[in-house]
Amino acid sequence: MKNKLYSFLVLIILFTGCKKDKNIAKDASSGFNVDVLTIPNSSGKAEFTIKWEFAEWEISTDVNGFISGFTFLKGGSLNHTSATRVSFNYTDNPTSMERKQDITLTNKTTGEKTVLTVTQSAPLPVELTLDASIQYQNITGFGGMNTSWGPKITVEDVEKMYSSNGLGYNMMRVMIYPKKADWGTDVASILKAQSLGARILASPWTPPSEMKSSNSNLHGYLLPTKYGDYVQHLNDFIAFMKDKGIIIEAISIQNEPDWSPEYDGCEWSPEQILDFIKNYAGNINAKVVAAEAVNFKKMYTDPVLNDPIAVNNLDIAGGHLYGGGLLDYPLARQKGKEIWMTEHLLNEVNSGMGWPQALVFAKELNDCMESNFNAYFWWYLKRYYSMLGDGEKGTTMGEILKRGYVLSHYAKYATGRKRIQIGKIANNANVNITAYSGQNDITLVFVNNGTSAVPSVKINLTTAVKSGEGVITSETQNMEPTNVDIGADKKSVMISLPAKTVVSIKLNK
Repeated sequence: MKNKLYSFLVLIILFTGCKKDKNIAKDASSGFNVDVLTIPNSSGKAEFTIKWEFAEWEISTDVNGFISGFTFLKGGSLNHTSATRVSFNYTDNPTSMERKQDITLTNKTTGEKTVLTVTQSAPLPVELTLDASIQYQNITGFGGMNTSWGPKITVEDVEKMYSSNGLGYNMMRVMIYPKKADWGTDVASILKAQSLGARILASPWTPPSEMKSSNSNLHGYLLPTKYGDYVQHLNDFIAFMKDKGIIIEAISIQNEPDWSPEYDGCEWSPEQILDFIKNYAGNINAKVVAAEAVNFKKMYTDPVLNDPIAVNNLDIAGGHLYGGGLLDYPLARQKGKEIWMTEHLLNEVNSGMGWPQALVFAKELNDCMESNFNAYFWWYLKRYYSMLGDGEKGTTMGEILKRGYVLSHYAKYATGRKRIQIGKIANNANVNITAYSGQNDITLVFVNNGTSAVPSVKINLTTAVKSGEGVITSETQNMEPTNVDIGADKKSVMISLPAKTVVSIKLNK
């Protein structure tokens, strides 16, 4: 009897234990209170609730996503039921599209997994209107200075900068040395550039010393009795280069006539410039540029533009931007003259030599375009602060620098086109935009100097386009492809502008 009672009790215990396990398997549950959670495009906090019964749970998500900072990553109990409210942080949506991220809930008791999809709305686009019927200046091109005064530019360097597969520059400024024996110094690289489509501007730093009041390459002025000889000197240079296969498209009468440096130079007064251009420059065998003043002083060219005879002997109003001068020149435009910015550089300012300064350069290029300049020439093409590195200040000889890529945006997306009207982003002075119309395309260059992205920009067009493409340069990117979305009606375009970037797009007509 005793043994029978013992066996009966064991059966009861076993039966009871099995029943408890069965109840646990049946009742141990966990789940989200929603299947989908929609959050706005700007950063903030959101929450959801996990309902659970007799179960322990944990949640997980992509650590590289836009969700973080969960108040609870695990919870629950095997002994009772309840609900846990979980909050989390999310970042701004920097893209132009809706984005999603899953949160996975794992029931640690049963192993069951459920998913909550968090959907972040696309930002409302900033809308701009492009009007190709409102037109401004023709864009002649972009480039810089090639002279033996700076690091030697090789034909390989020229290939990097001037080929269509390279940076796409098309303008080169060269020096007219006072001694004819030096004229062949840069021929190989100039000839290579011209073979790739470069247009050549030649500038003298000084006439031959025997033509000057100082009888020296330094200081002094060109003697009026030597004006005719000086014209011959310039024409001899043009002829020398032509014999080498190089066409000098434009020739300046003087580099920085308003400056008397401790190196080659020559001073000119506004009256002397007027006299020379009015009475002699008509005999120069190339387009004539004046006056390349240090900060584009109009006092050196206004008299020429206002003179009915001299104005016909001037083709291009040129100037530099040292200390100022980045302004429109309505008088030059009224007289039908192109406006060329023929020299500037930014050295060790604006947060060093890297991307921050390259963005300062990008803003200057934008402003020159908005000021109706037709062409832009940097100083030395090859220098640690320029387009190609020279081995100094941490640069590698011949490497393309950030400023090189920035200039390429304008060289490739503005050259040969006409600048046209484009709207501005309201209340955002950090984004600058210029637009251009070509024979078969419309192009835009965006410079976002701000610390915040503009995730969605909608450009409304007055005419339909067939397709679009874009490139972006940032601290870590060099003219890499970026997304351009064409609207269904082909009359709108959507792009995004990450912080601290230059973005260019081309819309094919």
